[in-house]
Amino acid sequence: MARTKAFDETEVLEKARDLFWKQGYTATSIGDLEKHLGISRSSLYQTFGGKRQLYDKTLAAYQETNFSFLRKHLDGADGLRSALIDLFTRAATQKHPDCQSSARGCYVVNATTEMANFCPDALNFLSKNREQFVAIMEEALARAQVRGMLASDADTTNLANYLFVCYNGLQVVVQTRPDRRELVRAVTTSIEMLPWA
Repeated sequence: MARTKAFDETEVLEKARDLFWKQGYTATSIGDLEKHLGISRSSLYQTFGGKRQLYDKTLAAYQETNFSFLRKHLDGADGLRSALIDLFTRAATQKHPDCQSSARGCYVVNATTEMANFCPDALNFLSKNREQFVAIMEEALARAQVRGMLASDADTTNLANYLFVCYNGLQVVVQTRPDRRELVRAVTTSIEMLPWA
């Protein structure tokens, strides 16, 4: 008879994500994971395949949740301009009690700054993540263009890439203890600069 797992995989992934988010992948040991997750090393390996595979699963789960939110946020808004200002303002004003800088930024962006230069698999994931983000933004911009909210001659691909750069740069800057009011003004300006109709 097969043994039933004594833990919930989704809950373990969330807890592992939060530990990696706090410490980074490199600084988190298997021992740290055992202690934080409350599961044995053997269970961790049997269920997830090891530290690296667990990390990859946390990134994939975060990405799925993040993109689902992004699509709904941009699709459900009355106007793209206000939806983007709201999205960027949320990122600019995020806070987390466990961070010295008061904000922990985006989990995927943090993975980019830590992993992209030395891990080809991570770089591949992060590159595809960028492509997906840009595609979601481009779709939203194209819809706004059809509705007459964005200039008809605007290059939606270029603008989508611009928004990716702005949003991901923001996720790094927010971790440097900036004046939040100045940051909100800056991100609002970055959205207002788009060629709205």
